[in-house]
Amino acid sequence: MASAIQIHGRVAPSARKRKRTIIKPLCVGSILIVMYGIFIFLVLVMLGEEGRVMDSGAAHHLFKSVTRGGRGGNSGNGAASSSSSKQRIESSDNNNNESGQKSSPSADDDDDNNNNNNNNNSSEHPDLIHFCGECRWKDTPHTCDERVAWEMEHRPQKTPTEYEAKKRNLLYCTKPDESHISDLFCGECPWKDVEDLDCNTRVAWEVENKKLTVIEARKRNLPYCRRPPYILSPLCGHCVKDIVSNATSKMFRTGTPCYDIMIRRMKHGLAKTATDAARLVADEFPECRRCHPETCWKSYFDEMNMNATKFLDDADEGYLTKYWRFDRAAPKITSPTTLVLPSIPKEFRIPPSRFADIEAFLTEKYRAFEGSNDTKHVEIFIEYNPGLAPVPHWMKRYLPRYSAYVVAFRVTPANNCFRREDMVDLPQKVWEHTMMSATNLLGIAILDEDYEMLKGYDVVVDIATQLGFQKDGYGTTYFGEPTFMDYRLFTLNEQVYLHANADVTVVTKLDLRMKEYARKPREGQFELDNVYGGDNLVITMLHQFNTIWSGGDRGKNFALFSVPNSTHPNAPDSVYAEVNINPYHKVQQIYLDEVEMLKRSYIKKRIRRNYAVDKIMMRKVKTNGNVTTSDIEPSPSFFTVDEHWFPGHRSALRRAGHGGACCVSLSREEALAQGGHINLATQSWGDENDYLLVGLAHTSVVWRRWYKDPVVPESEKAMIPHTHYVSFFYAFEPRPPFNLRARSGYFCLGFAEEDGTEGGMFNPHSTLTTNRKLSQHNETFSCGQIHFISSFIEKVGDSSQTVVGYGINDCTSRLVEVSKKEIARMLFSDPWDMKIEKSKEMRKKMKPYELQTQLNW
Repeated sequence: MASAIQIHGRVAPSARKRKRTIIKPLCVGSILIVMYGIFIFLVLVMLGEEGRVMDSGAAHHLFKSVTRGGRGGNSGNGAASSSSSKQRIESSDNNNNESGQKSSPSADDDDDNNNNNNNNNSSEHPDLIHFCGECRWKDTPHTCDERVAWEMEHRPQKTPTEYEAKKRNLLYCTKPDESHISDLFCGECPWKDVEDLDCNTRVAWEVENKKLTVIEARKRNLPYCRRPPYILSPLCGHCVKDIVSNATSKMFRTGTPCYDIMIRRMKHGLAKTATDAARLVADEFPECRRCHPETCWKSYFDEMNMNATKFLDDADEGYLTKYWRFDRAAPKITSPTTLVLPSIPKEFRIPPSRFADIEAFLTEKYRAFEGSNDTKHVEIFIEYNPGLAPVPHWMKRYLPRYSAYVVAFRVTPANNCFRREDMVDLPQKVWEHTMMSATNLLGIAILDEDYEMLKGYDVVVDIATQLGFQKDGYGTTYFGEPTFMDYRLFTLNEQVYLHANADVTVVTKLDLRMKEYARKPREGQFELDNVYGGDNLVITMLHQFNTIWSGGDRGKNFALFSVPNSTHPNAPDSVYAEVNINPYHKVQQIYLDEVEMLKRSYIKKRIRRNYAVDKIMMRKVKTNGNVTTSDIEPSPSFFTVDEHWFPGHRSALRRAGHGGACCVSLSREEALAQGGHINLATQSWGDENDYLLVGLAHTSVVWRRWYKDPVVPESEKAMIPHTHYVSFFYAFEPRPPFNLRARSGYFCLGFAEEDGTEGGMFNPHSTLTTNRKLSQHNETFSCGQIHFISSFIEKVGDSSQTVVGYGINDCTSRLVEVSKKEIARMLFSDPWDMKIEKSKEMRKKMKPYELQTQLNW
């Protein structure tokens, strides 16, 4: 017969008593262990070097080590040392603690499986590319290599391998980037504002007395010795670019720049200095009023509808205009994330061990390709230029849980990871099939809200070959561009559109699903073959590519955006293509899924012609009306050093910007949230606008014919090196003619962080991006020669933040977050913050200002 316990599911009193006697000590013991762990954590935080707080990964490992110790495990911290050197290291460890170490929460799961592989070749592991063995460990007398050896001997449970020991100490043993620090370090600046001590003297003292290298000493003192973020000038922004329209000549047919008139006045002896010439020209020509040194700064307050005298107390002293460095004018970013496609085969990656002999490596790859009958391209792939778009709500049900974004990459051997001088001996055929390869595949991945790739849902597809549009196959480099390149994604009306540059801009609609939800393609649809990455993700083109002819036969990089239908509120949003961004904003309404067929005779006129895509070029996207043209753009919200260095008609950068990416909405309330003295005037916002649309554009150095002229000295060419990019924000009204209301000055976005704060997967190529830095006027900046912005969207789940995706030097992919408050600061800047500074505060630091005389290009 069943007992009462079995029938009712209850425990007899005697049984409950026995159970309590067992459970009580376990509960008490567990609570004590947890409290002890919390106590240790708090102690570590309080003792942590320089206020570093242990991250969740370190706390995770600390808790695991405490619980293991509670079960009788040995942590290995109490080992005696027979050497005085080892005792000093152990003492340093006890004093400095390890709360600041950066460690992955999943390190125990991932790294334990790889210990045997990493033990023998830890120096080549991509996670340790920045490890510096000869660097001082936590400013102690001991090197990082000595610390690693000590941990391996005395802490075998925590660091059983050299890889583990180096990874644990990476935060304190990061290899200093000499070129990066040199870009920021200012040797002649006063150290900690001490007038009699400059930074070079301080560095020399530390090298002698602390036995540091020069680069280590500069790195230590960088917080006190940064280069000034801007140059100061008595001439207001755009003064040297303003045009006197009625002063024409053979050289200046549409008008003469104020700067060139100033130079003439000086040559004719009418002014002794450039400042005197500026004052003279400002009084003579109304177009040059922004050149008057004593009064021009007041226009900054007029533009913002502000009363200058309300805020100025020493107006007679005069004020100076700030001309910002590109890297210091950049917006503040958060959540930096490097993206890497796991689906690219490992054998297609350039191993870090071959970075130093890249010419030999590329030649080996090319010979293997040349000797193979079934290889379509040189087996090298690099992914960059991420095009990010939110996953439509209806599509999420057919994708894995946590799907938030879909991202596209350009996957190709072509890259700018290495310096050109490192390739001087590379054979021309190898160069064409690697650095200039026509192979351009499409990479697509699904990301969660933290920009982490969902495992198994990233693929590489080859649209050009599958659809028969690859001219002469992979291996042939021809004069022109690849079939498709610079892929981007846009979510419009709850649909995902793929946008690419062919001969002109082409676009199609995509359907993305998990394999179990895949549908058989209908007529006119194409299920894309996954070349790499498995079959978990199924991608279908819902129609053939259509061509956007709004910009004529040279149109490319058109950003797409949508606004609510003004006449039919319940209808889908109206979709537009940005044809030109500035100085005149040109836009046309388009119907992405509808086409009108053109005759082949019409499409033959395009400049870049790949005959294989003629069929696509004939499929013209339907349009509504003509291209609208806005009023001319407003002045930038701040000014940059290029205007100061290259005045007048010698502008270093093209005025017209290109996409870029668009668009994010910015409300008046969000713009005013930055505070300060901002007062949005009618001319900067408009009366009827509840919000503006904001985009990001890029521009580059103007190509000059003498770049290829051997007679022109290299020193002069280096003043304005070609193929260097900068970006800017712009804001426009959300209705035709989409007038530009604001634009920022130029800036550049930086490299991946090396201090452990970069999210995503580590990309060894990130170490190569510093090979090519933005440079101008013999100054280098802490950003890539090319930062190509390929996406700009609102963050999923947080409308106060935006996400910017960009490629660095055609080498790596990166996402960063920028708040709308920060964007508003860049577009509608407080004059005190970005434009003006009291001259009396800077006189001791400034050299007498003189405009540059005629440049001898």
